[in-house]
Amino acid sequence: MIGLSRRQFLAAGSAAALLGASGLTPAFAQGQTLRMSWWGNANRAERTNQVIDLFIADNPGLVVEGQSLPGGGDYWTWLATQSAGGAAPDIMQMDYRYIFEYAARDVLLPLDDLIGSVIDLSDWPQERLDVGKVDGKIYGISLGANSSALVINETAFEDAGVALPTIGTTWEQFAELCAQLTAGTSRQGLYGAQDMSGADLSFEIFLRQRGKELYSPSGDLAFEEEDARAWFALWQGMRQSGACVPADVQALWTGGIDTSGLTTGRAASTIVVSNQLVAYQNATTDRLGMTGVPVLADGQPGQYLKPSMYFSLGAKTSEAETAGRFLDFFLNNEEAKTILGVERGVPESPATRAFLAPDLDDASNIAIAYLDSLGPLVGPLPPAPPKGAGEAWTILQGIAEEIAFEVKSVEQGASDLMSGMEAALARA
Repeated sequence: MIGLSRRQFLAAGSAAALLGASGLTPAFAQGQTLRMSWWGNANRAERTNQVIDLFIADNPGLVVEGQSLPGGGDYWTWLATQSAGGAAPDIMQMDYRYIFEYAARDVLLPLDDLIGSVIDLSDWPQERLDVGKVDGKIYGISLGANSSALVINETAFEDAGVALPTIGTTWEQFAELCAQLTAGTSRQGLYGAQDMSGADLSFEIFLRQRGKELYSPSGDLAFEEEDARAWFALWQGMRQSGACVPADVQALWTGGIDTSGLTTGRAASTIVVSNQLVAYQNATTDRLGMTGVPVLADGQPGQYLKPSMYFSLGAKTSEAETAGRFLDFFLNNEEAKTILGVERGVPESPATRAFLAPDLDDASNIAIAYLDSLGPLVGPLPPAPPKGAGEAWTILQGIAEEIAFEVKSVEQGASDLMSGMEAALARA
């Protein structure tokens, strides 16, 4: 029997469609098609595509149609549209911010029956299985653990003669170091930091340092307008001092690694999730490092260990067992583990971490060591984001941009953020 395999890159090379290879066809794979989606840059797409190719080689006749989109809003807008039309993928990359919302909308399939029968997670700590639960059922399998991190272009800081931020550097100290970098660098157009005032993960850490949360356990906003004013004022001061990029430069960032100021040479630091260090390092010849997000003097721990992302299955999939077999292959096949490394986060399985350890590159080892270094900066996992959190995040982005372009004042922006996010949660 002759099969077919083709790869078509879409969306500037980051999206892919893959079809099956030739060979004898197992009964469970014959005539089956899996639709799969994930976000990430071209490096993640290539790694994922290689694993898909391996799975197809083991299951000739199976068709896997892969859809990769940049991180940030592009992926979630696409997935929301697909889900609303009843066409959610069979396998989809999912995030802690959205898994509760998608599970509540019956977009996701409970995985409890597949785990143990099709998907082997027998060596996982129970608490790392529990991070994928919604209302007592498992809707997502964590692809790795991570935490937010300050990624630094160490080469640029050292060339400018500026000290590197470290664990425990305060926001005020960070702003001063970044202003020194901007003033002292010989690189044209380089600023000390990307403007992260519109990033929900960064805002969330700041709130937790102030003893607040983004959301309450009941799904309401858990911070006050004064907290938002303090956050926007912090970044306004950094723009005014030249510590972070100006509004027109920040507006070029579309949420992914490829357009980040750290990648394009416009910012010497940014706040991301720790597993992204591998991809950022692959995108530059400068040496990158990673440390904790700046802290508030006398503040509370703001960071936490979270699932970097999940794989979830669509509730309407007609190929649940085959999709489960793919997840098992993705997590447990040794060749797949080697290809994937820790790019999606430090693996939850102790056996996988031990398997990978001898051959990891420098950036991967830094990512693992970073999680071990956080210590007192780490607090408990926050309450689950409620339905409507995705829209609330886009409101934060929009208002932060309006403040940066001086369309709104800090005070007006903070007021509008509260009313806008409250309305988004009420509509959900």
